[in-house]
Amino acid sequence: MDIFDNKGWRKAPTREERVFEAAQFFGKGRRGGPVAQAEVAEAFSTSDFPVLLGAAFTKKAVTAQKAAVDEFEPVLTNTTAPDFERHKLVDLWGGDEFERVREGEEYKGGTLNETDLSHGTGKYGKSYGLTFELRLRRLFSDLANFPTLLGSGATKAKNTAVAKLLVDSGAWATAFFGTVANVPLTAENLDAALKELATREDHRGDLVDTSNLVLMVGPGLQSEANRILNAAKVVIKVTNGSKVTETEMDNPFKGLVTLLVSRRLGKELGANQGKAWALVQGKGSTLPSIINTGLEGHDGNVDIRVKRDQGESVSGGQIPVDEGSFNDDTIWYRGRNFFGIDKGFTTGVYASNGGD
Repeated sequence: MDIFDNKGWRKAPTREERVFEAAQFFGKGRRGGPVAQAEVAEAFSTSDFPVLLGAAFTKKAVTAQKAAVDEFEPVLTNTTAPDFERHKLVDLWGGDEFERVREGEEYKGGTLNETDLSHGTGKYGKSYGLTFELRLRRLFSDLANFPTLLGSGATKAKNTAVAKLLVDSGAWATAFFGTVANVPLTAENLDAALKELATREDHRGDLVDTSNLVLMVGPGLQSEANRILNAAKVVIKVTNGSKVTETEMDNPFKGLVTLLVSRRLGKELGANQGKAWALVQGKGSTLPSIINTGLEGHDGNVDIRVKRDQGESVSGGQIPVDEGSFNDDTIWYRGRNFFGIDKGFTTGVYASNGGD
C-alpha cells in the first residue's frame, strides 16, 4: 500500500475534488513543520500529485488573471483569428440596411465587407524556475507564488500593449488619433469635443454615435474628470467673437460619458498625464476603436505548463519531475496567453494633450 493512498488527492471520487485536495495538501505542507514539508517533498516524486497540483496552480493563475485590473476592458472589442497571420478586419458591427421585399421577390444579399484595417493575435508568456537548492530548503512559497505572477502578468502585458497603441513619446499617438488638440479638460472643451464627433461621418457614411464614449485619463487628471462628469450642474462658456456667454445647465455628460482611469496610461504619458485626455468608443459601440484579437480554440485564460526535461536514469527508470531539469536541476513552469491589440475604426475618437 502506498503511503499516500489514504490522502484526499488520491481517494476523492472526482478529479476536481482531487485537484482541490492536492492544493490543500500542498498548502498545509507549505505552512507546516518539518514532517508536513517532508510529506510534500515526497509527494512530488509520485506520478499523480504534480499533475493534480499543476491543475490547481492553473486555477489559481486564472483567478489571479481575472483579479488583476484589466484597465482597458471597457474599450476593447474582442474577436479571434485562426492563426498568427495578419488578417483584414471584417466589418461585423455595421450591418446593411434592410431593403423592402415585394411580393414574389427574392431577398437581396447583404455583405460583410473587409476593411483597410488589419488585426492579428500574438503569443505572450513568462517562465519561472524552482531551483534544486530551494527545494532542498523546502521553500515551497516560491512555488506557491508563481501562478499569481503568471496570471497577473498576462493582464499587465495587455494593459501595456493598449497604452503603447494610444501613446507615443509621452503624448497621444497621432497614428491612432489623427489630429490631436491642445486644450485642457473643462466642461466646455468636453462639450465641444462631443459636438465635433457628432458631426463626423464614419466609413459607412453614418454619423458617429456619441452615446457610448469613454473618457480616458491618467491618475493625475482623475479628480478633475470626476468633478466634470459627476457635477449636478455645469457651466458652459460659449465664445462668439469677443463676447463670452456662460450658461448653467444640468450635467449633459451623465450617462453619456464613462470615465476610465489608467495607471499604465499615466506611465506612458509621463509629464502629460496630469493634463492629457481622450475620448474613445466603448466596447459595445458599432464603431469599435480598439480590437483585441484572441486565438481561435483558446479561451483567453492563462495556460500553465511544467517542463519535463529531467532525462532518464542510467538504469532506464523514469526520473520524477521534482528532480528538476537535466541541465540545472530546476523545475520550470511556464505561463502562456494569446492576444493582439490593434487600431480599429478611429473616426469616433478624440484626444487632447491638455494645453500648456
